[in-house]
Amino acid sequence: MKKLPIGLQTFSHLIEQNCVYVDKTAIIHQLITQGSYYFFSRPRRFGKSLLVSTLAAIFSGKKELFAGLAISNMSYEWKKHPVVMISLSDIPCTNPERFEVGLKNYLQKIAKKYDIVLSLELSPGEMLRQLVIELYAQGPVVLLIDEYDYPILQHIDDSVIAVQMRDVLRDFYIVVKGLDPYLRFVFLTGISQFSKTSIFSGLNNLNDISLSDRYNALVGYTRLELVNYFQEYFISAAEKFGRSFDQLLEEVKVWYDGYRFTREEDFDPIYNPFSVLLFLDKKAFSNYWFATGIPTFLIKLLKTRHYPMQKFEGIEATEGELGQFEVDDINLKTLLFQAGYLTIKSYDHEIRNYVLDYANKETIDGLSEYIIKSMVGVESPNVNKMALELLKAFVQFDCDKIFALLTHFFADIPYTIQIGEEKYYQTIFYLILKMMGADIIVEYPTNTGRIDAVLQTKDTYYIIEFKINSTAIKAIEQIESKKYYQPYENNGKKIVLVGIAFDTTARNVSEIEYKNY
Repeated sequence: MKKLPIGLQTFSHLIEQNCVYVDKTAIIHQLITQGSYYFFSRPRRFGKSLLVSTLAAIFSGKKELFAGLAISNMSYEWKKHPVVMISLSDIPCTNPERFEVGLKNYLQKIAKKYDIVLSLELSPGEMLRQLVIELYAQGPVVLLIDEYDYPILQHIDDSVIAVQMRDVLRDFYIVVKGLDPYLRFVFLTGISQFSKTSIFSGLNNLNDISLSDRYNALVGYTRLELVNYFQEYFISAAEKFGRSFDQLLEEVKVWYDGYRFTREEDFDPIYNPFSVLLFLDKKAFSNYWFATGIPTFLIKLLKTRHYPMQKFEGIEATEGELGQFEVDDINLKTLLFQAGYLTIKSYDHEIRNYVLDYANKETIDGLSEYIIKSMVGVESPNVNKMALELLKAFVQFDCDKIFALLTHFFADIPYTIQIGEEKYYQTIFYLILKMMGADIIVEYPTNTGRIDAVLQTKDTYYIIEFKINSTAIKAIEQIESKKYYQPYENNGKKIVLVGIAFDTTARNVSEIEYKNY
């Protein structure tokens, strides 16, 4: 059985160490034979670096590494090209000055491999120009840039430095267009999609394939690929879990599938490759991808926007919003989409609008848990235990337990954390239940107003209204006067009206009232 390629980002190492390689070379063949200038964005740890390494191996003429893969049986001249492969995450970027020096040294090391001497007196762009022109003597040059946006994203919480990094990169990338006579192929990849005017000014010949139908599965795994390449691992895991092969596949789908990078619905959704590999290795479900790190700036931004996580289910976005990320004007849904926490669920061709939602259980659970911890300062194991117990209490309609769990939870919140708004309590309530997979929606619009929350169990609809420094009875009265229950009548389920009152002086739930409708 071939080894799992966990942590491997170099194609040659993966092949030489007899690891599983999910064959993407048929798609790559189309990429390299039908175009020359590409831009491609995907979330972190989705296989972008391995893709860049695979391109480098192909253009270096290393045909022997591709024996048995799709491209070996396709029409392609295995011509050896000089390859300039740059990974900006390998360059120190604590400040713009250090990054510029590091980029120069990086280019000089590449040049030395080809016995070319570059002057450090030149700017990074001028050094790249000299390197490519001199390499052209050996043939048309291939330029591959991985993590093109890394220096900016490392300072995204400091707009001054981020803009300075952007300007250094813009001066570097602008050189590429003038090198067209010397270049065979150009490929840039990263997480974010900055607008062309902000970072690729002048480099207007890049083909952005980030939302292209044909390249939806260029990285990541499809369900068919899981079955074809990892069958033995799934059989082993299924035995441990006491599941059938198909049952386990369905569970993995819930946890790690659901990514979509195309407008069209008839393309297979994409599984997170990093999480799938770790699941198969450890034979345990967990938030593997999420645990590798969430940008601290995202949490800061969510905090300044009062943690509006409940608004991101089924949120609409224009094509411009998805494809343009600006350092000095950050759109929260754009950031969540490009970082991989939200994904495309549908597309309206008539109005050219996307609908975004959380990709899978891992993104919902991980983000909910992390934000709750940020909001309340309570350790994750306690949050998980309380969330599970709360969901069980609703399923069993155990009113006393619901009250006891909520009051105990809010009592654990440190006094230093401000909890003076109704929205704060509503958001915590939503996230706690959401991370357990509950069917809950908040701020549901009706013709008479907005319902604070609707929780659906197997046989009951809970229509919930929150009140701050008021009474739970008034919350029930509002549900009745505005007839919030009407959309759920005649659905064959019991309807329970729930009023939850919070006291900002006590910093806790003060009352909960229930009424069967």
